[in-house]
Amino acid sequence: IGQAFPYTPIANPRYMTPDWSFGIQDDNMQKMVDEARAKGAQVVVVLSHNGMDVDLKMASRVTGIDAILGGHTHDGIPAPSIVKNNGGQTLVTNAGSNGKFLGVLDFDVKGGKVAAFKYKLLPVFANLIEPDAEMSALIGKIRAPYEDKLAEKLAITEGTLYRRGNFNGT
Repeated sequence: IGQAFPYTPIANPRYMTPDWSFGIQDDNMQKMVDEARAKGAQVVVVLSHNGMDVDLKMASRVTGIDAILGGHTHDGIPAPSIVKNNGGQTLVTNAGSNGKFLGVLDFDVKGGKVAAFKYKLLPVFANLIEPDAEMSALIGKIRAPYEDKLAEKLAITEGTLYRRGNFNGT
């Protein structure tokens, strides 16, 4: 099940998601989880771009989710947070940002339920991985018209800049 940041429609061109709805809608999420379980899903995973704080709250309110693999706040979480709720528990984790880590979550499913899990946050050493030539060429072609604009310095700071939180950050 996918869940995106509530400000997605104003942070992106609307033509990209014309018929989609966004928001923190626990009731709708509960319906989707219940529907997946009714169709026989033994494991329910939510891919989220809400941010860790919102994911933790959703995990406490919506039952039947085994794991939330999240993003948006760029947190690299070495071990899942286990959130108790009325239906049991939900694992919540984030694998950082910009491809620095790969989060690996394995479930041991017995009798139609998650009996155990293993989670690893693996570092990605991009300088050791040969880029896919075809994809690299495509990215270069698409970026070419914008290189000057992308290289433009907008501001310089001598100090540390901090994000202002989930809904005001990037």
